[in-house]
Amino acid sequence: MAKTTSTSLVYSKVFIYSWNLYKNQGKLAEAEQMYERALQGYEKAWGPDNIITYVPALNTILYLGRLFERQADLAKARTMFSKALRGYKQVFGPNHAKSETLRD
Repeated sequence: MAKTTSTSLVYSKVFIYSWNLYKNQGKLAEAEQMYERALQGYEKAWGPDNIITYVPALNTILYLGRLFERQADLAKARTMFSKALRGYKQVFGPNHAKSETLRD
């Protein structure tokens, strides 16, 4: 893994930890920014077409969908949930617990 890739992954993890802090403080706009930055890091590290098969990125997409759902932005939430579902199906198969939960 190249240095840039490693750095991008480390930053992505930092952004996710920051998201938790912001979310717990009720700062949802800041939490959304941290998720977006984490996804950008994953895209930089793995490529935009490959993050759909990288489980930490899929989890980030799922959590971003939950954040949008909490903000009552259901269109964005559905988009994130659909993207996460496609990835989980591809990685784990359609009968995996995460795939089934998102499908329902």
